[in-house]
Amino acid sequence: MPSDNPCVIRPARPEDGPRLLSMMRQLAEFEGYAEDFAVTLEELERRLFVNRDFGVYVAESDGQAVGMLVYYYLPFTYDLTPWVYVKELFIEPPYRYLGLGGKLMAALARECLREGGRKIRWDVLATNEPAAMFYRSQGAKCEDNWRIFSLNASEISRLAGYE
Repeated sequence: MPSDNPCVIRPARPEDGPRLLSMMRQLAEFEGYAEDFAVTLEELERRLFVNRDFGVYVAESDGQAVGMLVYYYLPFTYDLTPWVYVKELFIEPPYRYLGLGGKLMAALARECLREGGRKIRWDVLATNEPAAMFYRSQGAKCEDNWRIFSLNASEISRLAGYE
């Protein structure tokens, strides 16, 4: 259960690996691909901390990761700025509705701006209306043809707290 201690948003560290893997499994169950889930702790740690194929922000409470935001960068040639692609956002059930998702998104928005990015983009499972409502509350708009959400430069600045 959540304590009265404030949560900290920070980049993932190697010791977070087992908790990240647990949250990834929970997400796989929720999204219906648990039987295909093949991530191992060793592969997760290699790709995240050695190869740096993607990044992860964690929400930490009482010294333990209780939420995660997994992302990576995509280059786009029409404006030569990096786009950030959110792959997964997950908060442990007891920690939901405490504002952690918004804090994780704001941390990513700040990183996007530091890296010269102008767009954050992600997909939402069509049946996950609570997620769609959350992303809209962050300022995102649904691109109906693809069911993809994104933030533009001014929306990223607002989310990052710079406006």
